[in-house]
Amino acid sequence: MMKIWYFNPENDLALANGGLNYTAPPRAAQLRHDLRLLPAWLASPGDRVLCNDVTDRDWLLQQGLGVDIITPVELPSLSVGEFVPWGWSRATRRTLQRLGAPEHLLPSAERIEAVHRLAHRRTSIAMHRLLQHLMGPDLCPTPVELFTLDAVKDWAAKHPGCYLKLPWSGSGQGVYRVLDMNDAHLWQWCHGGLRRQGSILCEQGLERIQDFATEWLCREGTARLIGFSVFENDFHHQYAGGIVDSHQALHSRIAMLYPDIDRAVDALSQAIEQLIATDYDGHLGVDMMLYHHPDGHIALNPCVEVNLRCTMGLVCSALGDRHGLRGTYRITAAPHPTGRSLTPPAHFAASVTDS
Repeated sequence: MMKIWYFNPENDLALANGGLNYTAPPRAAQLRHDLRLLPAWLASPGDRVLCNDVTDRDWLLQQGLGVDIITPVELPSLSVGEFVPWGWSRATRRTLQRLGAPEHLLPSAERIEAVHRLAHRRTSIAMHRLLQHLMGPDLCPTPVELFTLDAVKDWAAKHPGCYLKLPWSGSGQGVYRVLDMNDAHLWQWCHGGLRRQGSILCEQGLERIQDFATEWLCREGTARLIGFSVFENDFHHQYAGGIVDSHQALHSRIAMLYPDIDRAVDALSQAIEQLIATDYDGHLGVDMMLYHHPDGHIALNPCVEVNLRCTMGLVCSALGDRHGLRGTYRITAAPHPTGRSLTPPAHFAASVTDS
């Protein structure tokens, strides 16, 4: 069945907003426009990418992916197909309705409500608890959800270097590391987050060794592993780039540091099927982390984040495993002068450069 891909990277912000109507801030809107053809690298031959016009059709055809563009004018005539946005939210469903997408090809309002519920960061708490049951109680500390500013302050004071996170946010947004208990801006941020979203998720700081993720596809209650990604976060916990290589090479890189990774993946598959896949069809990524345990061994945080959407790690995995590229994937404010461009020339550019 033909899939219709749609790049809407502002979807995490739309989930946080919660409304049917959402207007992306200028930077997010620019990113959506400039990287609109990025999903073509995830697509299969015969699929289409939703764009406002066909300006970049020649560029896309030159990539040899067998993927074409579809415009909103063509949507009402569709009888079969599957919409695959970067992420689902109330606002995304409403946007596709307004563009003319047939109602029978969209997820029901009830399924969208399930996405909104599962995208809350408390899902990571449920994942931690189930994974402790499956793998043993000696996993990393479980995050906690707190509902008052006093409770957050008290917890942060007891856990120096901890991370505070808003319930709905992603890609490093809505994350604040507590480095100074007298930081007035921090507590203003917490107060606003509690007022808007009702709680704050609190996580202990760990001595990080390696960030990585597992990429999954949920279908009809099952969860299938479709790739690994190894990536870097910057000081602000925002995505800074990923390694493009084969599935096996990325798995080996992780297993070299943590030989028990396959057991963790098996447990994660069970946890996703029990907690998420019953109510969600689509891509998801689970951010994970290796860290130095206080007793000296390398330990695993099996669920730093659950991202109910496509991810940049999924792109890296597809580029390496399906398209045979190797190097480092980055999104930059201008095309890389020597890198392989993955999107037409624009202000923002996605590219792979030699490692």
